[in-house]
Amino acid sequence: MNILIIKLSSIGDCLLATPAIESIRKGYPDSFITWLVEDKAGDIALLNPHVDEVLIIDKKKFKIKDYLSLVKKLRKRRYDLSIDLQGVDRTSIFAFLSGAPLRYTEEYADLGFLSNKKIARKGRPPEHAVQFYLFLASGVGGEKIKEPEPTLVTSEEDKKFASNFLESNFPKPAKKEIFIGINPTGAWKTKRWPLRYFIEISKRLINSFNANIVIFGGKGEDYLADEILKAINSPKIASAVGRTTLKQAKELLAGMDYFITPDSGLMHIASSLGGLKTLALFGPTDPALTGPVGKNFTVLRDNLICIPCFKKECPLNKIENNNLTECVLCMKRILPDDIFNIIKRDLEINKTV
Repeated sequence: MNILIIKLSSIGDCLLATPAIESIRKGYPDSFITWLVEDKAGDIALLNPHVDEVLIIDKKKFKIKDYLSLVKKLRKRRYDLSIDLQGVDRTSIFAFLSGAPLRYTEEYADLGFLSNKKIARKGRPPEHAVQFYLFLASGVGGEKIKEPEPTLVTSEEDKKFASNFLESNFPKPAKKEIFIGINPTGAWKTKRWPLRYFIEISKRLINSFNANIVIFGGKGEDYLADEILKAINSPKIASAVGRTTLKQAKELLAGMDYFITPDSGLMHIASSLGGLKTLALFGPTDPALTGPVGKNFTVLRDNLICIPCFKKECPLNKIENNNLTECVLCMKRILPDDIFNIIKRDLEINKTV
């Protein structure tokens, strides 16, 4: 069986889809599985143990000729079955152009008429993305996964990078010092926590607990890290923004004790690490649908009546495009005190154990 899995979405969504890919592999142990993915989540697919081949779309560099070449490549592989885990117009088009005789998608998919096998979910209540993707996988013959865990495989080189980063930025820290990661970035403006809050909580954690702070984030988001570094001006804080791959970021997160982050791909990577406590800040999105998956996390959110709104623009708190450090009301109402008190309580409990 030659199977094409289509999931082009964000880092977090692709990570949450990995248990479904495991389910399909277990349902078809002797099959050849290809994952069509975009470059931003390529690291998640490349070393996935349940995937035989990865086809990567680089949206910023792909021209018409590249898409034509990709379609030619898809058709040449003669897939027996495709499963669209995303259900948007472009994924429906890729499924159709692949030429697979069996093209599965959920019944409410955009351009769903391009697929000939609909997975019915009428009457099914809203559920976490992990469970929904597993439901779609079961619709094509995937096996049940009892304890689904997102998968991002790293290498020894990734571990070495993380070790070298910590050693070079925090030489010879005392054994009892704590490491705290912060993520001031976010794909949606409405998901971001105020930059001044990150500055405040970092200062308090350094002053109260002698904490070491690592700033996480992707390329092009250095301006946020620069603001924090300038405001704190301490050897106890360092930036890894734009300096890591996803796999390197995972290994660097593995060296943290806490991670403070809005809803993001890094949040999902962090929550998959049992030894790290993730403090997840939620506003416009719903943790019941896209929250952390793991055993060691705390979700913080406000009780405004309008959340979750799932909006990328807030009608109550307009943010100008050039003001990328401003945040919406529901995120402002999660205070640094909330974070500080959780970490303080944890540390006090650990002292008495």
